[in-house]
Amino acid sequence: MYKMTDLESKLCEGSSLSPLRTPESSSQLVNNESSSDEDPISKVVLVGTETYSLEPDARKIPGVVEVLLTETGLELVKDAGECETSFVLANFEGEVFDKLRRAQVRIVGPTVVHKCVQDQTNLPLNGRPLYCMSMRKQIVCFTGFRDVTKLKWLVDHVHYMGGSVRKDEGMRVTHMVANITHGTKYRYAVNMGKPIMSEDWVDRLWADRDNLESQATDADVALYRMKPFYECCLSFLGFTENEQKHMEDLTLENGGRFAAFGDQDTTHLVIDDQNVKEVPQVAELPPYIVRGEWFWGCIQMTARADEQIYTFEKLSTPARINRMSNHTFAKTRKRKRIQELAAETESSPFMAYKRRSSSTDTSATSMSPNSFLDVTYTPDKSDGHLAELKLDTNKEQSAEKKLTPSKLSKRRMVTMELLQTEQNYVAILSTILNTFKAQIEKPDQYNGAILAQQDIKIIFGNIPPIHEAHCKLRDSLAFLVEHWAESNSVGDCILNRAEELMKAYPPFVNFFENTKETIQKCDASNPRFHAFLKLCMSKPECGRQTLQELLIRPVQRLPSVVLLLQDLVKRTDASNPDKPKLELAIEKLKDIMNHINEDKRKTESQVVMFDIVNDIDNCPATLLSSNRHFVMKADVMELSGNLSSRGDPLSLFVFSDSVEICKRRQKARPSTLRSPALQLSQHKTPQKAYKHLEILPMSSIRRVLDVEEADDCRLAFGLICRDSSQANESLFSFTLAMEELSKEDLLNTICKNLAIVLCRPDIGTFLAQVSGEELNITTKDLHKSQKATTKFSRRVSRAFSFNKTPRKLTRAISGMVHGLSPFGRDPRQFDKGGVRKLASTFDLTELHEDDSDTVSLGAYSLQ
Repeated sequence: MYKMTDLESKLCEGSSLSPLRTPESSSQLVNNESSSDEDPISKVVLVGTETYSLEPDARKIPGVVEVLLTETGLELVKDAGECETSFVLANFEGEVFDKLRRAQVRIVGPTVVHKCVQDQTNLPLNGRPLYCMSMRKQIVCFTGFRDVTKLKWLVDHVHYMGGSVRKDEGMRVTHMVANITHGTKYRYAVNMGKPIMSEDWVDRLWADRDNLESQATDADVALYRMKPFYECCLSFLGFTENEQKHMEDLTLENGGRFAAFGDQDTTHLVIDDQNVKEVPQVAELPPYIVRGEWFWGCIQMTARADEQIYTFEKLSTPARINRMSNHTFAKTRKRKRIQELAAETESSPFMAYKRRSSSTDTSATSMSPNSFLDVTYTPDKSDGHLAELKLDTNKEQSAEKKLTPSKLSKRRMVTMELLQTEQNYVAILSTILNTFKAQIEKPDQYNGAILAQQDIKIIFGNIPPIHEAHCKLRDSLAFLVEHWAESNSVGDCILNRAEELMKAYPPFVNFFENTKETIQKCDASNPRFHAFLKLCMSKPECGRQTLQELLIRPVQRLPSVVLLLQDLVKRTDASNPDKPKLELAIEKLKDIMNHINEDKRKTESQVVMFDIVNDIDNCPATLLSSNRHFVMKADVMELSGNLSSRGDPLSLFVFSDSVEICKRRQKARPSTLRSPALQLSQHKTPQKAYKHLEILPMSSIRRVLDVEEADDCRLAFGLICRDSSQANESLFSFTLAMEELSKEDLLNTICKNLAIVLCRPDIGTFLAQVSGEELNITTKDLHKSQKATTKFSRRVSRAFSFNKTPRKLTRAISGMVHGLSPFGRDPRQFDKGGVRKLASTFDLTELHEDDSDTVSLGAYSLQ
């Protein structure tokens, strides 16, 4: 075991420096807790040209009345005793610093000056040189450093940053700086939960000494903790190939090395005791042979665990007898063994009443034909003491006979099985709460709680109510079995807890998928949690089951109870008053399960609603409603031009009382241009997946059109809509753009919800079968010509997009642009002054009676 030398002890105690004050008083001075009878620093000496720029700040420090500038400050050492004086140096090394330090004057760094100005406090009455206060209130203990020069540098710089150093470990020590991962001090720090840091921690703080906000307890400084496998070389035996590869990667991440089994550099042999029962013989075994739990314990604590707790112990195997040995030698050994057994028999407590003869002694031993080591003692039946033992045994056997299955009723046996399964289930819930939850959230463990409180609540927050309800149910069943009578009511035990079960289970089942996702996320992102789960699998109470496998039990429990109760009903006589109660309990549990399923469905629908609202840009606030639920989604392409451009990808979100129409946004292609403006645009918030276009209430849909299939019209359908505030009707036509959803299912779903909203008995009245030619609906040629026409129409629209455009001019432009579309049946753009509309959109209020190229929607709209 490593021990400090006398010189190292002196360095840690600071006695070699002969400071003006003791470490305790120095700590108080750093914290500006000096006694009131001491005068504050009144004179500041800026040493060296690097510190001259601090003169304005030095004059702002409370209590400072004089500021002097000097090259070395040595000429002012004699006058330093007349009043409290501090020498400010920018460099804490070199000849000037060493001379001033030996002169035992107060030395501070520029950071202390800036800190005092910022906080408007007096300069500290420090006994040691003080550059900054980043380690203020920190007490450090060192272990494992054999290089005295390095240790002296570390001790000095801890003092320079306002910290204190102790020789021995103790409760006041806040940090352990280690160069080893074993020893008394290291083990004490692990057991007491003290942070164990590497020497890089001190180096990092000193490198950041000019930062006023730098502190020894900052979160980023925690990266400099001592790795658990520092200077360790691990070998693995008995693990699967994938698991061993994973453990080797973790070994490298945690500061260690790994080698093949039998390598001379190996310090730890990690064995899977489930697959390996005995260590193979090699030339030289490593110093430590441990089970796999040791490895995961180190990862969980982020510290090297005690090997003595996890030492691998091979199973002892019985010695084999060489049957080919000399017969005479075997007889001699056999005779000696018989004599020893006879002597033991005479001195046994069973021989206290009567001494047996030699013949009796011989007959009292029976030898195994295979091995004389297998000896069975046969006591004398006449022994009075044995008679008493036999009497007690007979009583126990008679009591056991009363409880044998042959004497128990089938109803009682099923009840006992119900109790046994309930006890096992409660034990599993207790394991989840005690073995997992309590240990994960334990704040006083090394490195604190394993998971954040939010994740703990998501995973385990809904288990306690279930555990409490089933504990009460278990106790009532246990009392029933203990005081058994055929008239006992098992049904009452279930019915009395029905309300508690109704309240306890839905929150857990509803968010079970979220619980699993949280476990998987934390398992992948948190090495401590991953190691903790691995460690728990080896515990006997977990039965080699993962946390997810244990958490599935509450989902399975109620159906299994129903099956047992149904079996109990079969074993219960019709005259038994418990039979109707059992049937009522079964119905109650089924109602609970139906309630859970319905509540889960509603919860999932609400979650989907939130997801949809978050994914739609410019989504109406009214879309989110407690009375509305999501039904289905359909990806389509637009055939009309009143929502967006023809051929644009759209999505229909069908809700219980409305249809939300959105445009699907395509993923932006990565640009190869190096324009600064484009580079800045790449850092903008990503666009949402959908853009809101229109929301159609079910009450505004007059008819659902099923367009007949044809070569130029595939998977097309339409919706005839009319707003209650308007007199005109509009046709929205689409074509289905997804294979996993059939057009028939989509239209039937819309008609079904439409009938529910309008309170119509027959959904068929809302569906009309039409041909594409009747309404000029076609899916033909959705290609480049359409894109060219769309671009041209947009240019024309931009050219005439000035304010207060005359209505007639707008119609003329619209008709001209739409007349260029290749999808119209009639190439004529105008007919007797009437403007030709898009083939799939019509406004009955604007059509002329003598326009031969228009189609009335009134024939397809329900009156």
